[in-house]
Amino acid sequence: MKKFGSSRTVNIIFSLLLAILLAAYVLSIKNFSNSNSSNQYSSLIPEKKETVSVPLTFQYNSDDYVIVGGTSTVSVNLQGSSALVTAAKNHNDISASADLRGLGVGQHTVNVALTGVSSSLTATASPQTVTVTLAEKNSVKKDIKVQYDQDKLASGYSVTDTSTDVKSVTVTGPKENVDAVSYVGADVSLDKNTKSSVSQSAKLTAYDKNGDPVQVSLSQSRANVKLTVAQNQSEANKSVKLQAQASSGNLSNYDISFDPSSVTIYGSSDTLDSIESLPVSIDLSNINSKTSTSVSLDKPSGVDQLSAQKVTVTITPKSSN
Repeated sequence: MKKFGSSRTVNIIFSLLLAILLAAYVLSIKNFSNSNSSNQYSSLIPEKKETVSVPLTFQYNSDDYVIVGGTSTVSVNLQGSSALVTAAKNHNDISASADLRGLGVGQHTVNVALTGVSSSLTATASPQTVTVTLAEKNSVKKDIKVQYDQDKLASGYSVTDTSTDVKSVTVTGPKENVDAVSYVGADVSLDKNTKSSVSQSAKLTAYDKNGDPVQVSLSQSRANVKLTVAQNQSEANKSVKLQAQASSGNLSNYDISFDPSSVTIYGSSDTLDSIESLPVSIDLSNINSKTSTSVSLDKPSGVDQLSAQKVTVTITPKSSN
């Protein structure tokens, strides 16, 4: 009989067990190596924190309600790999929303939900909740009233006609605010001493009966306005030179100049036809060197207005030339 240890069957079994043990050892070494490599790779990726501002939208029944108060933007704190955070900031595909659907009139505090954030990033909204008020919605049409500063018109001129490309707009908002609106003003901006007609895109604003702005929405924010500006029929104007008159001293001893050298006078045609120059009273006493001073103008009888109230007078003694 052969020895048991030399049996062929035993050798095969032993070889098989040895192969299994070797395979298990190699596999464990490989897994360990892969795990370490993965950890080392993860530790090499730089992380970054960044805060971006994104618009906040509200989901609600806009047919029956309007939003009162509440913020229009929220901050989003991002954390993750530098590349992903930078990409998220540059492309800014992140959006925020607050769901008010199913809620009625009153004040509500709701959560802020974020969309468009990469699953590899950590994103947190700040604030995470917002408090807003739903108010009953109301709409009404209001006529447009053209408004401008009459003091900006040149003397002797007035607005003879106004027109707009739209006559009325729809005012929408909380019922209380809409009910307070008296009219919608088209506010025209004029330059000083305006003498010619003006065509302008004017901002529209809702006002109450006291002329104070009311917080509502308008169906359009601007209107094209035309102001027809013309000289008053009852007034004429004329440019006249200034003429020095000495209240003391002798005019022949001085050279005198004015800035401006002429002014425009306003009044009836008959009155203006009789005026050739405007006298300016100057005190020449004790003037021994070149002097400049401001002098008030006197309005002649029958003249309604002057284009300037004061002029600068320069007095130069002839003996000093």
